[in-house]
Amino acid sequence: MMRRSCRKILACLLAACVAAAALPLAAGATDRPLKLMTAADTHFQCAADLGEPTDTYTEHMLDPDTFGYASTQGQMNYESEAILAEMLAEFAASDAACLLIAGDLTCGKRASHLAFAEYLRRAERESGKPIYVIVGNHDCAAASSEDRISMEEFREIYADFGYDEALCRHEGSASYTVDLDHNYRLLAVDSCLYGEDDGRIGSSVFRWIKEQTEQARKDGRQMIAMMHHSLLPHYELQPMIDNWQYYAAWFADHGINTVLTGHIHANDISSTVSDRGNTLYDIQTGALISSPNTYRMLTVEWKAVEVESRFITNIDASLLPNFLTDAQKAALAEDFSGYAKGYFVSGVCKWLNRNIGSVNRLARWFKLKEGTKAYGAAEKLTARLGAAVGQDIYDTGDGPSIEAALAPYHIEVPRSDHQKPYEVAAQLMYGFFYGDEDAAGNAADTRLLLTCLEGAILTAMASAADESDLRALASAMGIKAEGAAALSTLRPAVWTRQLAERMALALLESLAGGFIDDYSTPADLNVTLTFGESRADAAPIHFLIKIIRLFAAFWKRLFAASYAA
Repeated sequence: MMRRSCRKILACLLAACVAAAALPLAAGATDRPLKLMTAADTHFQCAADLGEPTDTYTEHMLDPDTFGYASTQGQMNYESEAILAEMLAEFAASDAACLLIAGDLTCGKRASHLAFAEYLRRAERESGKPIYVIVGNHDCAAASSEDRISMEEFREIYADFGYDEALCRHEGSASYTVDLDHNYRLLAVDSCLYGEDDGRIGSSVFRWIKEQTEQARKDGRQMIAMMHHSLLPHYELQPMIDNWQYYAAWFADHGINTVLTGHIHANDISSTVSDRGNTLYDIQTGALISSPNTYRMLTVEWKAVEVESRFITNIDASLLPNFLTDAQKAALAEDFSGYAKGYFVSGVCKWLNRNIGSVNRLARWFKLKEGTKAYGAAEKLTARLGAAVGQDIYDTGDGPSIEAALAPYHIEVPRSDHQKPYEVAAQLMYGFFYGDEDAAGNAADTRLLLTCLEGAILTAMASAADESDLRALASAMGIKAEGAAALSTLRPAVWTRQLAERMALALLESLAGGFIDDYSTPADLNVTLTFGESRADAAPIHFLIKIIRLFAAFWKRLFAASYAA
């Protein structure tokens, strides 16, 4: 009897040892990485919605025959079908388990949505892999119309791409959850204010997020969030959703370490660490439709996410519209990346010359009141800036230039390979949109752009207004003579130089400040992000959140003490 009991005990111990030995293998089996592909801001337009371009401004453009149709936002609308088709083909050929698209799927028109959904349906059928989408600010109107769709129609059109497979849908928005595999669950958050560009997480959506996060915890699923608008800031002047600091800390403290976003059209990664030491990464992917035409491959694990950025480098020229010439189609087919960057730079030419010619920026910056002599002088001056900034940078003797305008003031123009000021602005912007910015290169281009703006302003001053008007503007901008002397005692060469400097700095900050003051370090493209460790450039959680938490902790202790008493 004793011997039989011993055998039973030994058998139990042996079984326990075998089970214990198997535990690491089981944990390893459930801990395998998830590979997924993510894109954003595809801005697809079908042929019916395109028409022929109406914006054919080419003034000051270096290659007007090729890029005269360029969009001021750098969006390759006429190439969008070919770009989308290539991205979906690369998804099918990849080892990604699924594709996530973070909003702004189309230009917002009904026909383009229907065509886009059909492209996705075909891609799912041919690849055998699921695609999940979330709505962006351009996708839906506040109400349905003949050519625009509502949020409710968005859910119907894209039923096959998240909504029919959803574990749970938020009925008041386009938010939903879906399992990506046995370990990971997607939290697709509708962050849109329909009819507006800005975003938010509404109170009802946030209550739903709390419920879904708790359910994921019970189900043993790791949450990966996707929303169109940023949850963390990526540059200094970026408009943010209300209370982003609170939501970012809450996400981090409740096991959501990764949120995939779009909207800004830049490849950028920002991070923050909550007071409890939990890390959140906002992985923003640039617009697929704009150079450098990026999508990302992610390898997600419990404690880290590996980010690999890939770029569209080839397209099927047969999918290009008839509007494009044979020469343009050949250039697109031969060197798509080079063509796309040239398109982007030319779009900046349009953008810079139009935006710099408005008095509104300077009036807001220096608080100039409409109807005053100073405001009138600023209005005349900025009206001439568009042409002045279109000059060549360097003096070749063939016409006016920035260098010649600055020569009387003994201002040296830094040397570069750029020919026009818009190329300098484009280089700064492109660095931000591309990611992994070159700090030294940015500094050099910033100095050059500032010098170009100063030269353009001095050129415009020569024909903008009489001296008394310009002196009134200088006085309104705070330019004064030393001591008790009046501004009128200063030599024109002194106060005009100071006026040009102040205006140039204001224009530089308002036009390009957001692209210069980027929160992220050069690790936006290919990087392994570890949860629990912060990056040096972590976005700050607002101090008010800390105060709120202190009060919450105080009241919690107070009520606990009262209850105990």
